[in-house]
Amino acid sequence: MLGVNPLIIYRHLVSVGLLLGISICLVGCDQKKIAPPAFPPPVVSVTKPVLYTVQNYHEYNGNLDAIETVHIQARVKGFLNEIAFTEGEEVKKGALLFKIDPREHSAAVKRTEADLRKATTEFERYRSEADRGSRLVGTRAVGTEDFEQRVAVRDTAAATMLQAQAALEGAKLQLSFAEIHSPINGQIGRALVTRGNLVGQNEATLLTTIVSMDPLFVYFDIPERDLVQFQRARHAGKQADVLSGSLPLEVGVTSDEGYPHAGKIDFRENKVDIGTGTVRMRGRIPNPRIPPGNTHLLYPGLYARVRVPSGDPRSLPAIPEDALMTGQEGRFVYVLGEGDVVQKRTVQVGPQIYKGTPVDTAKSQGWTLFAPATTPEGKDQVVQLPAVISIESGLTV
Repeated sequence: MLGVNPLIIYRHLVSVGLLLGISICLVGCDQKKIAPPAFPPPVVSVTKPVLYTVQNYHEYNGNLDAIETVHIQARVKGFLNEIAFTEGEEVKKGALLFKIDPREHSAAVKRTEADLRKATTEFERYRSEADRGSRLVGTRAVGTEDFEQRVAVRDTAAATMLQAQAALEGAKLQLSFAEIHSPINGQIGRALVTRGNLVGQNEATLLTTIVSMDPLFVYFDIPERDLVQFQRARHAGKQADVLSGSLPLEVGVTSDEGYPHAGKIDFRENKVDIGTGTVRMRGRIPNPRIPPGNTHLLYPGLYARVRVPSGDPRSLPAIPEDALMTGQEGRFVYVLGEGDVVQKRTVQVGPQIYKGTPVDTAKSQGWTLFAPATTPEGKDQVVQLPAVISIESGLTV
């Protein structure tokens, strides 16, 4: 049994032997002493380490967020006539979402159109009078003062016409706000106002929210120590600049094994938070679609595990995590040496390998590791070797 003190096992066995001896003596002390049975060599599983290309990482906690979030609001006053979408579904840019009663705004358009026609007619009349006065000015028919008055009236009429044109454009714009369309591609939330309610009376009324789904942002905080390390690696030419958009990161959510979502870091805050000693970072990852329904897998707001590569990849021996033991001296393994003798060896443990391709099994330094079994005496033992087992995923270096 792993992790059990051999001395304790030995004491238990001595006590049992003593009790057996007393029992035998009670039956007949003249009998010869019976030797305890010998322990047969245990059969254990063995495996050889495999060289893997291992990349060290910095790991952080973060959250996913939408790149675009739009709050759909009613910009004009009116009763809500129609909700033209299915709550929770994806919508395309330009899709109709809501209709507000347009009658009041349509009437305003007609009124301003009439005002514009009136102003245009007056302008044309006063312009004609000013043009005729310009031809007669200096003669006895039209004096200079009369001509200047005609020009002033013409200019006033022109300003009135321009004002009417602006009023018409504003009325048409207000009428267009009676139909609300999606400004982005994304997933829409629930309708916050039902049909028949008066909206936009004194202020803009929030109707629903749309968030973009692909790609997504992932926000995470890194310690200032890691930031300095990234900066030094960048200046040494060993790592890309964060703001270049080429520094990779990997993301996993709660249900994921490992970090299956690859992306790039594209932003960092411009100062360290003195309260936490961290810097906010942001990455961008694609959001895959899954059947049925071809919906997006990831959602804004999900908790995310983030890891960022550190340094260059190295080739290191990998073993199953079950072969690692823990003692007072730290992590250790049992190694099968020459003559099939078991030896204990402390190791330095690196990151986990979830998926990967082995480099070369032959160059694994000749180690043979196995899940050990211990004799009551706690001595090295000779073991019977089964076939070498293959190394699966979920390894520890």
